[in-house]
Amino acid sequence: MCESSDTFELGVFKDAILDEDVSVQVDAIKRLPILASAIDVEKTRDELIPCLANSVDAMPEESCFNLAEQLERLVPLVGGSDHVGVLLDILVKLACEDEVLVRERAIESMRNICDSLEQEQCEKSFYPLIENMISSDWFTTKCSAGCLISICYAKISPDKQTELRNHFRNLIQDDSPMVRRSTGNSLVDFIDIIDEDHLKSEFVPIFDNLAHDDQDSVRTLAVDVGIAIARKFKDFEIYEFLMKTFKQLGEDESWRVRQRVAWRIPEIPISDKTRDEIVNIFRRCVRDDEAEVRVFAGKNLYNFTHNFLESYKQQQDNYEDIFEKNFEEVIAPEIYLLMRDPNDDVRVALSTNILSLSAVLRKECFNANIFPLVIDALENEEYMPFKENMLKNLNWLPMDLDITKSVKSISNVIHNMILNSQLHWRTRRNLLLAFMHITKNTTSEYFDENLKFFYQFLLTDPIYAIRRTAPLILPLLVKQFGMTWAKTSLIPIFVPFSTDHRYLFRYTTLFAIEELISPTLDNESDGDKNGKYLADFKNLIGESKVLETLVKIVKLSNRLDEELKSDETLEELDDYLSYNDLKFYAEDTLENLKKEQKLVIFSTGLDEINDCYLEGVLLMLVKEFVKVVKDLGEDPIKNVEERARRTLRSIKSFNREIKKEVEQEWVQDALKGVIEEDLKRIEDEIEEKLKKEERLDELERLKEKVEEKLKKEQERLEGLKRLEDKVGERLKKEEGVEEIENIDFDMAESEEESESEEAVEAENIED
Repeated sequence: MCESSDTFELGVFKDAILDEDVSVQVDAIKRLPILASAIDVEKTRDELIPCLANSVDAMPEESCFNLAEQLERLVPLVGGSDHVGVLLDILVKLACEDEVLVRERAIESMRNICDSLEQEQCEKSFYPLIENMISSDWFTTKCSAGCLISICYAKISPDKQTELRNHFRNLIQDDSPMVRRSTGNSLVDFIDIIDEDHLKSEFVPIFDNLAHDDQDSVRTLAVDVGIAIARKFKDFEIYEFLMKTFKQLGEDESWRVRQRVAWRIPEIPISDKTRDEIVNIFRRCVRDDEAEVRVFAGKNLYNFTHNFLESYKQQQDNYEDIFEKNFEEVIAPEIYLLMRDPNDDVRVALSTNILSLSAVLRKECFNANIFPLVIDALENEEYMPFKENMLKNLNWLPMDLDITKSVKSISNVIHNMILNSQLHWRTRRNLLLAFMHITKNTTSEYFDENLKFFYQFLLTDPIYAIRRTAPLILPLLVKQFGMTWAKTSLIPIFVPFSTDHRYLFRYTTLFAIEELISPTLDNESDGDKNGKYLADFKNLIGESKVLETLVKIVKLSNRLDEELKSDETLEELDDYLSYNDLKFYAEDTLENLKKEQKLVIFSTGLDEINDCYLEGVLLMLVKEFVKVVKDLGEDPIKNVEERARRTLRSIKSFNREIKKEVEQEWVQDALKGVIEEDLKRIEDEIEEKLKKEERLDELERLKEKVEEKLKKEQERLEGLKRLEDKVGERLKKEEGVEEIENIDFDMAESEEESESEEAVEAENIED
């Protein structure tokens, strides 16, 4: 019964493998390991494998690819490594296919099989295959043979290794450019397992031959081969055996070869012997006629400079002075040329890493040679992607370097960028990075005067991704300049969005509240047993005002709990709202902000006790934010309502965590030490604060109403003035018409008088 079942399954597989539908073939091939494990080893070798071998020539490319993937899994199912030959025969056929993907997958499977074999088995199974493939007339077979040599070379005897190296040299000098190119690719991996003596005697000449090949695609590979050899050579050997060829490749007639040199040049080891030659190659790349070459030179500026610095560390004690002197003489002029390059792509490539030079240059050298170029570019560069990269990398500037003192007007720079970024909206989003760098060295007054307006503009930007990302820096600004400043200058910006007639803009208020209570960019340390919010209070509890602030936080948390309990209708949250869309809309801006951000938002130092972030957030939640969120929870737009429900749940979770920390033993012990009179006074202060805030809000609303009325009255007076001017002009025109009519009348009378005089005179003459 079992034998008949196996026969039936084999019959089904044979029918499927010959089916005209490719999907049926692929499904059958993917079930090969299951089928082989269901039948015995002998049937797999005697029936299943021959069926595959006979069918492989007629299979489409997709089926061949999947078959190459599955065959390596059949090694234990055909009897182990002693019988891998039956699998290798099929893989060799697949490795000779015209389709590159099929060949690569077959070679990968053969590599995995080779790794599992012992030296004797490898030599017995692979070496004959390689010899047969090398003697083939078809180029695809030779291409795969070159790859197989590097796979099995380490697992065969020295005599056979010598023969394989000879075969490899023959392949790399083959008449077919495709064979030479494929073998050159394999040579990079092959070099890692060859000893230095054979490298010098046999493969350095191969490197020279590749560099002189008549095909530029082969000469391009010579760059990679030379760098692979250089990693195994000593400094003097690089200079003796490789430097001349590298120099030739840097002057090659094909721009693709020179481009590869510009891309890989930082990987060439630099020493005292080779330094001048390598620097000259880099300078030629910077001054190359082809922009594609200069682009790669600009992209690799930092890597090359870092490699240049490392070459000095090995020799002198005062290496930094010598390095910076040579940097100013040979590299700084090339940076200036790249900065003034007429091609936009070259300047953009440079802008990705020029500020990174602050990591390899000391402050004085950086300020003298690089920083002036950066300032000039920010003020005068018109190409938006260039400025965008500069803004994204401002965090590379030294912490004590204040860019606002160097740029004539940072607000003008930002204003011009916004005006000229209509086609580059990501440039506007990356202004957030610039804001965070600038605020590190400025005051809240500077922010209010120069940056606040632009931050408000980003919050109202027509692009949703910018509005979604802008609230990210809100808690950072609050932490930087203080909660007292934020409550009067920054927070009021967000509240009016909750009543905006455009529903997508109403999200902005919710995003701001969520960021304040759970900052995405918080650099908090995990695992603090004292909690996230009150941990710092434990160490400061003996200081003045600390206990009072702790009591206020507890009281405000209780008030917030009462506010949240008053409405349970928004408790539930739909599943789809658990998806966080911030990464999608913020993209790399989020990652760059995280790299630059070092603040722990909910930390509390002794100097922050009177302006505590946590206390301020709780106060704003109790005073206004909870009411705003509940109002948005009744929004007619379903999406806004659901987002408000999510925000409300976040507030509840935030307050729940605070209450958990309040329950800690050290907090309860501290609270017991507060006398009743102080508790009453603190409660009165909180009530007074809330009432004061309400009064301030009311005064603010009255002020807005008065300003609106004054604005309307001003518009009315301006309208009356315009009407008066129009009436005056009309009267002037009418007076002008009357004067013209009087002049015409006088002229008519004078003409009549002259005509009558002429008539009388004519009569007198006749008489």
